Amino acid sequence: MDDIKPIGVILVTSGSKGDRLLFRYPFESGECETNSKSQQSNNPYAVQISEDIHDLRKAPASSLANGNLFGYSETVLANLLAVKSTLCGRKFELKIDDVILVGHPTLLEVASSSQQQSSMISFNVVFLLKSNAHTSLINSYHDLAKQIAIALRHEERRCSYLNREKDIMVAVQDELASMPEDCLVSPFKLILERSPLAKHFKHIYDKLCSNGIVHLHINNWIEVNFCLPHKIHNSTGDSVKIQPEAVNKCIIALRPYHGILLTVDENKLLESLPPDCSPALIRLVKMASPIKSLQKLASDTDISLQQVFQLVSHLVYWAKAMIIYPLCESNVYVLSPDTNTFKNSELVEKFAEEFQGVALSKILAEFSLPTPLGEHQDVLGLPQQQAQKIQMVVWMLQHRLLVQLHTYIFLLPSSDHSYTGKQKQSSSGPPLRKLSHPTGQFRTSASAEELPQILRTTLSASDVSLVMEAGSSPVDEGSVFNKYKPVSETSPPAPAAPLSPNGEVVLSKLAPPLREKILNLPATRNTEDLRLFVKLFPYFNGYHHLEEIMYYENMRRSQLLMLVDKFRDILVTCTHPEPHTNYHIKF
Repeated sequence: MDDIKPIGVILVTSGSKGDRLLFRYPFESGECETNSKSQQSNNPYAVQISEDIHDLRKAPASSLANGNLFGYSETVLANLLAVKSTLCGRKFELKIDDVILVGHPTLLEVASSSQQQSSMISFNVVFLLKSNAHTSLINSYHDLAKQIAIALRHEERRCSYLNREKDIMVAVQDELASMPEDCLVSPFKLILERSPLAKHFKHIYDKLCSNGIVHLHINNWIEVNFCLPHKIHNSTGDSVKIQPEAVNKCIIALRPYHGILLTVDENKLLESLPPDCSPALIRLVKMASPIKSLQKLASDTDISLQQVFQLVSHLVYWAKAMIIYPLCESNVYVLSPDTNTFKNSELVEKFAEEFQGVALSKILAEFSLPTPLGEHQDVLGLPQQQAQKIQMVVWMLQHRLLVQLHTYIFLLPSSDHSYTGKQKQSSSGPPLRKLSHPTGQFRTSASAEELPQILRTTLSASDVSLVMEAGSSPVDEGSVFNKYKPVSETSPPAPAAPLSPNGEVVLSKLAPPLREKILNLPATRNTEDLRLFVKLFPYFNGYHHLEEIMYYENMRRSQLLMLVDKFRDILVTCTHPEPHTNYHIKF
């Protein structure tokens, strides 16, 4: 987490009077600058070396000491960070030793003749990061620097706010420049006491280091609202670090059948919203429920489904909500692999405060094996007890103690001739394990990660291409979790081919052994079963779980499981979490 925190923030300006570093935070005590001056040679005959060249020669291999940048004077930093006018309005990124400087230099508009002429041409708000910062982290800090730059430019245009703050900072620096050289008072300390803009920078730095959320009004007028996803999504101290890319993939994978679960208290969330926030967001938060799908939520709030996607994406990005499948009795939950099961963990105390008289370890033990939610309910229990059990499940989902398992379907011939003797005896081949079947039986097959390679060896090229139709990308060896759809795309996969009464159009494209295997199944004698199998054929590629198929095809779970059972000789099921929505799990 220390790598996420900024090293500091710097404000520099460029104008007709030269480049100047106005403020930096955290600031040094000034002892380094004083000592450097006292150590300079007093020999009048010595060759005078330019200050810039002197500092660059003295620059150490590491530019960090006690978490601060050192070894570079204010003049050197001002010359490096105050870029030319042609480079303004673009991302600024500079690496010095083990420090990366990220900013957004901004060009000020030329004042009209009726306004006071200003000597300031451009300015740059720069954040200092460690050199090992991830690209996404650099981009996030650039977004914040850009927000601040836009706000400052607006206030400068409206009321010359930046020029006023510059005059305060320059006056303090000139005041201390006339004092004796042995003065250890830092000008930035006095600037922080006198300048409101300097207080803003201190507030921004402190919030980035504490919770990663920045919310303030520049000059009490322009709002700056920013969150650092690297920080807010990893505030629980989990061993698995969540990257913004995973959160973005979750947002892209939103579907109408998904649900939303608030991770913070509803009242606190409503109080934290700005006064001018969208009324639709307030309605959505008030109507949100873990048993409602996004489509149902759009209907209840009278908001378009596309806007619901946008609002939910906003809440997920800000770590105010998480994506789940709406709670129902058929949902299968199991303990997350990252669950902290220690009896003295902080979650035990939180759970005891929320549910008095109930031990968290006892509840976690009930979910040590995958079990449908309906089987955890005591049919003879009181309604209050059943409601409390649901609330416990919701609480554990909010704290990422449980994950939901979904069933995915693969088309895989199961006859003995599908696997050659070489594949069975090869020690380098993928190991085989047992996968659960909806009928309760067990069949020897490969794991989810190994199925793509087996598909390539047991099916012909035409079979694989047919299975991967309807917008699916080719199967990547070693993983089947590499497909993401745009958030606006809510349509199901297209049929593999136009349907005919007996499915001949689709079956004719299969390899003869596979086609013969399908036609010899007893289920194909029923025309309706064959037509349904052909209709659902594009889903049998391991990318679509049962709930998704049920939603798009308007089917009941029992009807779908019955079809899988009838074609169990060529259909294999695999149970695992939905990778897009469970981005906090390391697959």
